[in-house]
Amino acid sequence: RRSATRSLRRTSMLRRAASRGFDASTLPRAAARATLLQASRGFAAAASEPKDLSAAWAALAAYDSKAAGAFLNGEAAKAKAELGAAGYALAREYVVDHGKSLNFDGTVEVDSFDAAQLWLREADGRAILAFRGSDTQKNLANVRSTETCSMYGHRLHAAVAEGEFAPLVALMSAGDFSGCRVLAVTGHSLGGGCASMLAVLMNDKSDPLGFGEARKTVDELYGFGATAVFHNSEAETPNEYGCHFRGAFRGAIYRTLRTVDGVEVQDRAFNLATKCFHYPKTGLVSLRSSRSAPVAYRSSGLQGAPRWRHLVQETPVDDNLFPLHSPLNYVRWLGAQKKRVVEIAQVEQAGLVYGAGDRGGLRRSLAATAGDPPPL
Repeated sequence: RRSATRSLRRTSMLRRAASRGFDASTLPRAAARATLLQASRGFAAAASEPKDLSAAWAALAAYDSKAAGAFLNGEAAKAKAELGAAGYALAREYVVDHGKSLNFDGTVEVDSFDAAQLWLREADGRAILAFRGSDTQKNLANVRSTETCSMYGHRLHAAVAEGEFAPLVALMSAGDFSGCRVLAVTGHSLGGGCASMLAVLMNDKSDPLGFGEARKTVDELYGFGATAVFHNSEAETPNEYGCHFRGAFRGAIYRTLRTVDGVEVQDRAFNLATKCFHYPKTGLVSLRSSRSAPVAYRSSGLQGAPRWRHLVQETPVDDNLFPLHSPLNYVRWLGAQKKRVVEIAQVEQAGLVYGAGDRGGLRRSLAATAGDPPPL
């Protein structure tokens, strides 16, 4: 009976191997068995849902405005089809009319609308809230500003917080997310900055958005070429409800890189992050092409001690916004590839380690790392 069972297993594995394009019968028996096991495990890993790729599709889908242009509109339609194939349906859309502006290229006057789209998969209650990125010259002027303001208990990028984020979030309510079992927030460029802001503020126990104690908190954050919106006078901006996970959001900030004249440069959208602004506490993923595996860096477990921020600060930004900043790169280069995780040496000074629940919250982190703010 055991022999028959082993034979059935081997036959099943051979069939899976054949369907994946190689003939294991030409290998020695032991080598064939090891190869088949590896192929089977690899298939299982590939079959798992690429959550960040779905988020990248949602970020691209938000570019469905006339201002974004016909080409990007077509790609947004494809992204919506991908989300539909994955079981998502558009549940809500939030739109703010900003009047007239020149389009992104500065060639035609268009109607300027900021937007966010809530995609829900009813089968398992997973939701993705995607903020639209810059599609007009007005948006570009806002993200390039370095002015700051005090809002929601933080020192923030003023033009994004006041001009882009606040009008959109004013259209939202806690009930919009009550049916979400898992809530991921995402966006490309300006949209990634708004997503970062919502994630931190929704999970702040002081409830600065006024959504109430029973509100759905953010579970995952995915920022693609995101605008950095938290000023460096705050040593670190962690996830108050994620203290069991290094005080970090599940997900990452994603950046694209290329080599120019022998020097590796990053997406110009990271310009502010090389100066006086930073991202919430989460991972970092570097994307170099569709042929190379994404490289992932984890966040630090110490309060007030960002682990990978220096990588962004020390990498030169590209002289040009494109081609690196294209939202298509963040979809195509990410793909469903397995990431290569690189551990950065723990060189930070000893400090408080994030604990569970209230022991590692936002307020305590800031209090423990308070000091003179760095110069602009």
